[in-house]
Parts: sequence; structure tokens; C-alpha cells
Amino acid sequence: MIPEPERIHRVNRWPLLLILLGLGGCLQSHSLSSVPGDQETRISSSKPVPVDAPRPWQSYYHQVQADIAESMDNPYLALDEVEKALKYRPESIDLTLMKARLEEQIGQYGSSLRTLKDLTQAHPGRLKPWMELARVKRQLALSAPDKSERVRLLKEIIPIYLDRVIAIDPLKEDAYVALFDLYSRTGQIQEGLNKLADGIKRDPTSTYLPFYLGFEYTRLHQYDNARKYFSLSIQRNPAFEPGWESLADLDAQEGKWKDAEARYRHILNHIQPGNPEVEAKLLKVYLAENKINDAISFLGEIIEEHPGNDRFRLILSSLLVEQNRFGPAIDEIQAIIRKNPGNLRLLAFLGSVYERSLHFNRAISNYRLMIRKFPGSYQGYFSMGDLYRKLGNPQKAVFYLRKAHRLAPGKWQIDFSLALTLEDWKKYRPAMAALHQAMVLKPGNSLLVFNRAVLLDQWNHRKYLSRVRADLKEAIRLDPRFPDALNYLGYTDVVENGNLVNARYLILRALTFDPQNPSYRDSLGWCYFKMGDLKRAFREESMALVEMPKDATVLSHMGQIEWSLSSRLAKGQGDPKLIQMLQSSGLSGPDTATRLRERARIHLRESALIHPMKSRRVRLYLRLFGNQDRAFKKDLRLARIQWAHMHPRHGKRASLYRVQDGDTLQIISAKSRIYGSPQFWQTILKANRSVIHDPNHLPVGLILRIPPLPHREHARRQSGAMGSLSLYRLS
Repeated sequence: MIPEPERIHRVNRWPLLLILLGLGGCLQSHSLSSVPGDQETRISSSKPVPVDAPRPWQSYYHQVQADIAESMDNPYLALDEVEKALKYRPESIDLTLMKARLEEQIGQYGSSLRTLKDLTQAHPGRLKPWMELARVKRQLALSAPDKSERVRLLKEIIPIYLDRVIAIDPLKEDAYVALFDLYSRTGQIQEGLNKLADGIKRDPTSTYLPFYLGFEYTRLHQYDNARKYFSLSIQRNPAFEPGWESLADLDAQEGKWKDAEARYRHILNHIQPGNPEVEAKLLKVYLAENKINDAISFLGEIIEEHPGNDRFRLILSSLLVEQNRFGPAIDEIQAIIRKNPGNLRLLAFLGSVYERSLHFNRAISNYRLMIRKFPGSYQGYFSMGDLYRKLGNPQKAVFYLRKAHRLAPGKWQIDFSLALTLEDWKKYRPAMAALHQAMVLKPGNSLLVFNRAVLLDQWNHRKYLSRVRADLKEAIRLDPRFPDALNYLGYTDVVENGNLVNARYLILRALTFDPQNPSYRDSLGWCYFKMGDLKRAFREESMALVEMPKDATVLSHMGQIEWSLSSRLAKGQGDPKLIQMLQSSGLSGPDTATRLRERARIHLRESALIHPMKSRRVRLYLRLFGNQDRAFKKDLRLARIQWAHMHPRHGKRASLYRVQDGDTLQIISAKSRIYGSPQFWQTILKANRSVIHDPNHLPVGLILRIPPLPHREHARRQSGAMGSLSLYRLS
């Protein structure tokens, strides 16, 4: 036990020891901070550490605070902290540069320039102060509103790079690039190019400078010089990707597809495998060369490398669609949709592919899915309505298009599709109202102006003929390369016995833009017939007949041309060129006129029976061949009965159907006068097994029997139709 006085003494000694320890720490800190400048501060360690020059801890503190303030976008506080740090380290180049930069940030350009000028005077042999001074001067020069003043200020910067920066570091790439920029902005571009070339000579290892010079020559369209310097950049560094890519870009621009393909392939095989930008460029080369199979194969490789990049899948699916490889295309689109189930555009694209592949049931199901998932979007309703329009079902088309219009009244495409539907339905007045609304939303559109001409022509040809001509001329004025408008106007002049020379010119222009269109050939052939040039008329109409062998108009034109030719030959008026052309068509010998007349009879008869309600064609045939064709009147009565079954009145269902160009069983089934839905196509197939040899290829002109639907299917269809039509109102 400790005696009381000693215990008290020991207890009172502990605070004193703590105070002494604290003072010792302070004294130690004071002694460290007061080490003379020519001594080193060493920190005890078992490992050797770098030795720093002595700095006051306050300078560290303020510099750190300045960095924090700058990172938090507070340049004012940062500048204040830098100035405090400079009080402890006034000779610090880094702090002074930071101060100049912060002064520039807060708009004190004069202070920033003075700071940098003082720094360059204090350290004339240091590179960075001169570079910063030139940069700030350039910023100020570019902000000068007067062009001449701007050029003068920029010219004052050039000596800084020439006499200071390059003198300190002759290999400084940034200096040569900055010099070129200054020379270019002051109208001395050739001097700038020379300086870049000088920098390339001074530094034989630089890869960037020759590339940059090549880039500038490309901008000047001096492609030979550009190639020279791009090639130099990859000579100096064979792995320099920008040089290879720029050379390949030049090859592609100049149509040297094989060279471009080889360079892009080199990049992907040896430098940057999987570079998506280069892969996209190589893909464009394949497409430009029309190497679709190579493009598709390459896209397969890309998709394996970038399984998450759906853009390439979309490109692949589009190429597959263009090649009519619809199955793989649909698989690719569905793979993207599984990852993006809420993407409306992808669903719309899938529906359009179903349409292209003639899978109309799937297209309708897809559009119904769009309507269910996106009830507030017009796109599902619009796609459904437009599909029913194409399928010849105006009732359902109008129902869905009206729904789409309520959701998106500002979309001219909806009004246009509605106008086409009503026109096909022969509801001309509401069709014109819808088309007018589309033209209000999309003024100056050649397609809409052209369709207004067509609508007026269908509505009342005689009454609106002048307006039809005016609209066709306006459509051509808006789009001089509009072949349908050119042909329509030319054929109108032919039919109306107008200016036939001008009509021929218009039709030939249409054929220039669409040389494979048989309708234009028919127009041209009929134009030559009206001009009295039977040789050219026969040639052009023969070409049209090969492509459209069951078209009633083409058959009628061909028959009349052949009749005229036979009459001319019978009178001995055939010129040698005409006879030579007929011989090349297999018509030669003394019986050529008789054979032409028989061909004319066959063609005119078929034309009259295909469309027996065209009384002018019937009268023409009776006038020319009625006396020798006793069976024609009986066949005509049967044809008219058949026509009535094909085109029943009062909305009744047709019991017969004549196959048109482009028809499929689903298209036929979907027509409103057949079943109104593509899903019943097999009913047509079963009823016509004896005449349908290949359901995928229906002969044009084939007559199909349309049986009634089974009672259960008919009742279900009628129920669904009534539910839909109850919502439909025709304005």
C-alpha cells in the first residue's frame, strides 16, 4: 500500500506526462517544418523511398482543396485556394499554370494572359507555359467578332510555336498540328501543309503527323497526296489502324471495292478483331459489290462476336427479306423481340415481313398483338387496316383505319390509306375528303397529287378531265422522275387523241425510270398505233402481252394492232422493214395476213369474254368477227352470268373468282366479297383440287369456285363481323 502523499504525487504526475507528450509532438512538428531549405526531410522506413524537396504542409492542404473545388465545378473557390498555396510556393510552375487555367474558366482572360506571360518570362526554357499561352491567345482570337481583327490576332500566335515551342522541342506533334490550324484559319493553308510536312521530316518515327496530313489532303480532295501520307503512316507503324482504315475508306469512296475489302479484312484479322465500325464498313462494301451471300455470311460472324448487338441482326434480317429468305429472317427478328418484348417497331417490322412472305394470318395475329400490348398506339390499327386494304377488304380496312385516325389524327399516311380504301370501294366523295386531309398534312407531296388525279379520273373521267391533267402535270413538276405520273399523263393523251408526240415522250421517260414495266409498254404500243406506226406498235405490244397475257386491255390493243396489220398486208402495203419484223416474230409467207387476222380474232374474243361488261369491246368484236363466230353470243351470255357470280351486288358473297396477277389463296380468301379473312384459304383449296396443281403458284385468269363456309365457321365469322361493323360509321 502506497502512503497517501506519494499516491497523490503519482496521480498528479499523469496529466503532466500527457501534456509533455503533446508538446513533444508539437515541437517535433515545428522542428520538421523549420528544416532549412538546403536539408532533406527523411522518413524512417525499412524500404528506400523517394526524397522530396521540403514543402510547407499548408501548400499541400490548399492545393488539395483547390483540386476538390475544381472537381466540384467551383473555379472561384479553386482559384482562391491556388492563390493561397502560391504564397507558400510562389515558384511552382504547376500551381501557376493551374491559376491561369482557373482565371480563364471564370472569364478573367487578361489575368490569365498576364499570369502566363510572367511564367514564360520566368521560365523561358519550359515548354508547357508557352503551349498554354498560345492556347489562351487562340481562344481570345477566335472570340473576336471582326474577321480582320481575328486573323491579326491569330497571326500573332504563330511565332510562339515557331520561335519558342518548336525551338524547345522540334518533335512536338501538337505544335505542328496547332500551326497548321493557325495557317489554315489565316488563309495560308499551303504554308500549313508545308509545316506539317516539315514536322514529318524532322521526326522520322512519327505516325500521327503523316496520318493527320493525309486527313487534311482528304478534306481538300487531293486523294493522291492523301494516299501517300496514309501509306507513310502505316509504313512507320504497320499496326496503326487509323491509317489502314483511311486508305480503305478512300478505296471505297473511289469504287475500288476489292482493295477496300482487303484493307478492312486486314484490320479485322490482324489489328482490331471485332471492331464494329470497321465491320459495318466492310458490310457496306459487300452490299456495294452486290455480294449478298457474302454479306449474310459475314453478318453471321459478326453476330457471334457481338451477340448483344441487335443492330446487326436487324441488318441481317433485312438482307434475308430482300433475298426472299423469309424463314431465317423471321427467326432473327423473333430473337431480337424475345430480348426486347416491348419494342413496338420490331413488332411492326415482323408484321411487314409476314406480309412480304404472304403469311397474312400471322401478320394479322401479330398486329392484333400490337393492338393488345399498345392500345394507345395507332401503329397496330394502321398496319391492320392497311393490310386489309391490300387484301381487298374495305369494310375491315376502314374500321381499323378509323381507329388509327382517332389515335393519331396528324398522320397523313392514315388519311392516304383511308382514301385509297374508299376509292377501291367506289366511295369517291369520302375518299376525296380523306385525301384532301392528307394533302393538308403533307402539302407538296407528288404521290398525293398523283392519286388525286387518279381518284378524279375514276370518279368521272369526262367531268374532271382538265383537273386530272392539271394534277398529273403538277405531280411531274414536283417529281420529274415519277414514272407512274408520266405514263398516266401520256396514256391519257393517247386515249383522248391529244398531242401524241408529247405523249410518246412522256411514256418513254417513264420507261427510262422503269424499263421493265409492261403497262408502260402497252401505253407506248397503243401510242404508236394511234400515230400509225404499226411496226413499232406491234413490237411494244408484243412485249407487253408476254408479261400480261390475261390482261383484257392488252389483249384488246394487241388484237386491234394485228387486225390493222393484216388489213395493210392484204392490200399489199407492207413495207420491207415491217415484213422483216414479222418474220422475226415467226410470221412469214403468203398467209401472214390470214394468220394475223386469226390472232386478232383470238385476242379480241378473249378480251371481250374476260370483261364482258365492256360493251365497246363486245361491239368491236361483233363488227369484225360476228358473222364468222356463231358461238360468240352464247359464250358472251355465259361470260356475263359468270361475271355476275364473280361480282355479286348488294354485298353478297361471290361464288366464282378469276385469279389476278399476284393473287394467293390467302389474298383471295381475305377479300370482302369472298370470306373476309385469310384463314379460310384451305376451303378454297379443297374445292378446287382438280385445277390447282400448286397452291403457291396460281395461273392468272384461272376461275376458282368459292364454296360456302361450313355452318359453324360461317356463324363465327358473321358474329365477329357484326361486332366489328357495329363500330364502323362511314362519313
